[in-house]
Amino acid sequence: MNIREILYRLVQVQSDTGSVKENDMAQCIYGIIKEDEYFRKNPELCGMYHNDDFLGRAAVWALRRGTTDKTIVLSGHYDAVEIESYGTLKSYALNPDELKEKLNDFNLHDDAKNDLKDSDWLFGRGTCDMKAGIAIDIDCVLEQINSEVNVLFVGVHDEENLSAGMRQSTRLLSELKHKYNLDYKLVVITEPHGRKGPDTFKISLGSVGKIMPLIVVKGKIAHSSDVMEGLNSTAIMAEIISNMELNPHLCSTDRNMTTPPPTVLYARDMKETYDVSIPEYSSVFFNYQFLKSKTPEKIIEEVKDMCLNSMKTVIDKYNKAYDILNENYSLKGNNKRSYNPLVYKFEEIEKIASENNDNYITLKKELIDNINTLVRNNEISMQDAGILIVKRIIELSAITEPVAVIGIIPPYYPAVNNSYLSNNNEIFENTIEKVLSEHYGLKLEKESYFMGISDGSYTSCTNRKGEEEVMSNMVTSKEIYDIPFDYVENISAPVIVLGPWGKEYHTIYERVYMPDVEKTVPELIIKLINTI
Repeated sequence: MNIREILYRLVQVQSDTGSVKENDMAQCIYGIIKEDEYFRKNPELCGMYHNDDFLGRAAVWALRRGTTDKTIVLSGHYDAVEIESYGTLKSYALNPDELKEKLNDFNLHDDAKNDLKDSDWLFGRGTCDMKAGIAIDIDCVLEQINSEVNVLFVGVHDEENLSAGMRQSTRLLSELKHKYNLDYKLVVITEPHGRKGPDTFKISLGSVGKIMPLIVVKGKIAHSSDVMEGLNSTAIMAEIISNMELNPHLCSTDRNMTTPPPTVLYARDMKETYDVSIPEYSSVFFNYQFLKSKTPEKIIEEVKDMCLNSMKTVIDKYNKAYDILNENYSLKGNNKRSYNPLVYKFEEIEKIASENNDNYITLKKELIDNINTLVRNNEISMQDAGILIVKRIIELSAITEPVAVIGIIPPYYPAVNNSYLSNNNEIFENTIEKVLSEHYGLKLEKESYFMGISDGSYTSCTNRKGEEEVMSNMVTSKEIYDIPFDYVENISAPVIVLGPWGKEYHTIYERVYMPDVEKTVPELIIKLINTI
């Protein structure tokens, strides 16, 4: 079976991320592996790894043994985004040949129209992101490339959602490492890449980090007719947003790359129905990307400073408004409130709540059990769970004054970059550059970080203290979201994001460049294996 045939088999199986459909994809991959003569003779060297996933999804793995401990890991995700966006073409989304025929009847933009006429491009859901990469990985593990080097394939689920597959697979990789005495020299993630033209080829030597700071604000409730008797939580939230949204000073720069500034993903008050009181609680969370030059501890402190300054600004505004109103209009029956800006990290508010409740452990367990049930039943999102948990902990703290609490909610992706590891990784880059130049006439474009968020974040850990700071402020429980940094630290291998050229992922025009799939990327991986 060649790569194209494998790819067609994979694309035909719908594997919507965050759904039980991913199980069908895992079975398909495992079936392809078990058809191979090597794995029929060595069934113990492949399997489906279940690790308490709430949808029963599994990581699929296969290990072709070498005569030494030197090992390359080939990994990719087998989930894909939904097919509903194809509309009337939905029934063809998983059939590349029929889809291409049907797209001819549509008024496409010029680039898609040109690629549609070009046999080098394969259209369809998942062709690019990233079943082509999975097909390449499978083909490499099914072939005897180098008798000395171990080739380990790991196909994971849920990358498009919360990366549950890769987080769970860190344990698998750790177990296999000890069981077979493997020395992980390199992890290759065959994610697709975008490029400016056909004469370049892009790889990434790390992966951007992503943290999601959640801020829950408690104000002082009051009737809107007596607004000076309270403090509006949404005003504080709005000031926090104003200070953080698109703030270039919060970007991080490393090795000629810069992250986009933070941006709001969610912001609202927490009133369940309309009434005329000012909102007591409001919540907001941000998408905050970072590189290795900025530690997670630094980010959390930056957010805390922003919240503190924002509360001071709103309190100052309240004081000035009160003084003006009282001087000019003689506020009768209204007493000026004295507010102090209170800002806590989640671990700090938990300590206060614990000190104020003798039965805190029982109360917290009841809260977490109820929230986890709602998440597992898909009644609320992981992010909603975080908001509800923080609100309840604030209530248990018995703090009556306005307060802002900062927590972290899923997903969290650590920043990784090969230059922060002790390994000599330039040999891999030089190998890739030489093959591209001599065999394909392509210029190598090296990125220090893959900026699209990837499972590569869980391939090494060089700042355990910082990661523990994040996890101690992770609001949701370990039962529904955890990153096992013990296992990540045990892997600690360089990562290269090396995949085929693709365009317009997640759209109805998703497509992949087949010369990369069938020739360029497989040859690069073969050369890397021989370099190890």
